[in-house]
Amino acid sequence: MPHSTQGPTGKGKTTMQVVDFNEVRAQRLEEKRRKTERIFFQHLLGVYTVVGSSTMFPIEVVDLSEEGIAFQMPYNEQKPWPTDINDIPIRLYFSQDTYLEVFVKIANSRPAIENNARYVRYGCSVDQSVSSYATYQQFVRFLKLYAESAHRDKGDVSVFYL
Repeated sequence: MPHSTQGPTGKGKTTMQVVDFNEVRAQRLEEKRRKTERIFFQHLLGVYTVVGSSTMFPIEVVDLSEEGIAFQMPYNEQKPWPTDINDIPIRLYFSQDTYLEVFVKIANSRPAIENNARYVRYGCSVDQSVSSYATYQQFVRFLKLYAESAHRDKGDVSVFYL
């Protein structure tokens, strides 16, 4: 695509810019995938972490891949995240009484602000040695394919009940 730039004398140079449509498409798909994941985890799945032997905390998944999970928790100065935990269980609830459990190790953490609320965001690696990893891996693959194929419901079709 030709692009003209004007110098101080008003004379311009014409330069060529090349747009890589594959790269643009990949960026858009990545954005759509992340939005789809956030919607999926905020409205359809319950995601919790277990601390100690019997305390569950809700977490918000920010991003996931086959290798890792990024999640955030509201910042709480009185109850900071336990720093002595190595393998953190993450429960993905698909119904009220069934869940898929994966174990993660925290690789990094940082403060985050979203919708005027303070969070701590954690980047974690997923333990690939546990038996549930194969199921988790297929779930992540499903989410990627779903994000590529999903359509937004615009409410333009009526439901007819018999």
